[in-house]
Amino acid sequence: MSIVFDRAVEYYDQTRAMPPERHRAMIDALVRETGLNENSRVLEVGIGTGRIGMSVAEHLRRLFGIDLSLEMMGVLRRKLAETNLNIRIAQADAGKLPFAAETFDVVYAVHVYHLVAGWQNAMRDARRIIQRGGYFVISFHKRADDSPNARLRDQLHVLVNARGIQTKRPGATSEDEILDEIQAWGDESRIVVCSAWAEDEVPEKILEELDRQIFSETWVIPRAVMDEVMPQLREWAEKTFGDLSKPIAAASETRWLVTKKL
Repeated sequence: MSIVFDRAVEYYDQTRAMPPERHRAMIDALVRETGLNENSRVLEVGIGTGRIGMSVAEHLRRLFGIDLSLEMMGVLRRKLAETNLNIRIAQADAGKLPFAAETFDVVYAVHVYHLVAGWQNAMRDARRIIQRGGYFVISFHKRADDSPNARLRDQLHVLVNARGIQTKRPGATSEDEILDEIQAWGDESRIVVCSAWAEDEVPEKILEELDRQIFSETWVIPRAVMDEVMPQLREWAEKTFGDLSKPIAAASETRWLVTKKL
C-alpha cells in the first residue's frame, strides 16, 4: 500500500522547504533539461501542497497535478486562490494514472516513488502517458551516507527492526534502484545535479525531528516503540557524535534523473 501524506498537512511545507536559491536551481534545471515552455503539457505526480508545482506553473499556461491526499491538495487550492496560476489537480493513484497514452510532454515527480507500492509499474505507467521525445524526470535529495542525519535514521531502523517492526517504505529503496529500472527501458537517461552544498547538521535537532515522527519512514512505528527506542538512539548518538548540540558538516545534493522517451 502506498503512503498517503494526510498526517503531514500541518507541517509539510515547513519541514520540506529548501532555501530559495536551491529551490530556484531545481526549477531552472527542470525547465532547461526538458525544454519546457508555456505551451508544454506537464504533469506532476504527487503534487501535494504545490511546494514545487507552483514554481513550475509560473512557466506554463497550465500545469496538471495528481495526488492521493485530498488534504494536501486542499492546502494547494487555498494557495492558488491568491494567485493567477493555472493548476488542474485531481485525486489519483500514481500506479493508475487516469490519462491516455502519450498525453504529456513532461511528467515529473519529487520524492515520490520510494512511497509507492508497485513502484516499477507506476513508473512504467508514467512513461506510457509521455509523448515520444518527451521527458520523465524524478527528483532526489542525495545526502552523504556518513552524515549525522543518515546515520541516525539508519540506527533508528536497526533498533526498531530488532523489535520485529518492518520500517521499509513500500517503494524504491534507492536512486540506483530507480535508475536501473529506467535504464532497462532503453531510453536516454542522465543525472543532473541542480545544486550541491555542505550544511551543518545538529544531531540534537535530528533526534527531536525523529521523535516527533515528522518523516514518513517513522509513521509505521507505534508511539510506544518510539518511546522505548529513542533513549537508546540518544545514547548511541552521544557515543558516536559526542556533543549532540555541535554542528557537523555534511554534503548534500539535489538532483534530477532525466529520461527522454525514445
